[in-house]
Amino acid sequence: MVTSESYSKLNERARRALLIRASVRSVGTAVMITTIYFVAPMDVVADVGSIFFLGSVLLAVIVVCARQAIKIVRSDYPAVQAVEALTAVVPVYLIGFSGAYLLIAASSTQSFSEPLTRMSSLYFTLSVFSTVGFGDITASSDFARAAVSVQMVGNLVIIALGGRLMLAAVRRGQARKQAVQEP
Repeated sequence: MVTSESYSKLNERARRALLIRASVRSVGTAVMITTIYFVAPMDVVADVGSIFFLGSVLLAVIVVCARQAIKIVRSDYPAVQAVEALTAVVPVYLIGFSGAYLLIAASSTQSFSEPLTRMSSLYFTLSVFSTVGFGDITASSDFARAAVSVQMVGNLVIIALGGRLMLAAVRRGQARKQAVQEP
């Protein structure tokens, strides 16, 4: 649905309602994905299973990104939709890598400097994503190092290319909305 008002022309109450709806959806998405991560059964799998899981995560991130870019372009409020999109993509990405690291650690206790729980796996993923890298948990095997290297490259792609693509989608959505509003 295309509205005739731009975000800047909405009254304070309409803006607040729009932002509350977007925030609830964003928080709900993050909570749902995190809950699934902590309760879903993840049994020990071979390294091939971990590779398949990691590939599936990367594919899921690409699909979610593409879907969100389309939603941004078609949205009545592209900038608000872009923020919502980031809150959908980033949890999928982070929880996906946490799950992959958990499976890698379960397949070989030598993969990381210490055994990983779901929480320590998420912690490790977040420290790699934020580039803090405290060093308390490190990848010890070549396979684990390869997975961490994939995450590092993915971090750069999400931050640089993902941000750029989201901004381009916002601009395109705003241009589409403006073209529809003009006679």
